[in-house]
Amino acid sequence: MISTISELLESHLDIIANQLGLPIIYENIEATPNDEIYLKSNILPAITTAFDLDGDSRIYKGVYQVSVVAPINTGKSRSQQISESIIKHFQLNTELTKDNFSLYINSIPSVYPAITDKTTYTIPISMNYRADTLI
Repeated sequence: MISTISELLESHLDIIANQLGLPIIYENIEATPNDEIYLKSNILPAITTAFDLDGDSRIYKGVYQVSVVAPINTGKSRSQQISESIIKHFQLNTELTKDNFSLYINSIPSVYPAITDKTTYTIPISMNYRADTLI
C-alpha cells in the first residue's frame, strides 16, 4: 500500500508544482538543484493498525511533508507564498483516489519554522494522511 500512498500524494503535489512552475525532488532520487526554489517530498508512514479482530480492515496513517527549499539570501516572501499555495492545495479532508483505494488528508497542513543552513532556506509543511482499507 505504501507505493499507492506515495503515488497519490506525489501526483497531487505534482499538480500544484506544475501550476507554480517548480521542480520537485523526491526521496531516493539524486538531484543537484540549481539556484532556484524547489519542492522536496517526504512520506513518513506510521504504524499500520487494524480496526477488526481478524486484522483485515487496515488503517494506514502517516505524515506527508513537503518542504519549500530556496537558495540562501533570496528572502522569505516567495517561499511563504508557495507554502500558502501548497496548504490551499492539500486542504483538510482532501480525498485522493486510485481504483478502489482512497486516502484522506486528515489534518490542516501546517508550516513549521524555517531551517537555514549555509546554502538553503527551507520551510517545512506537514500534514497527516489516513487510508482505511479492507484486504
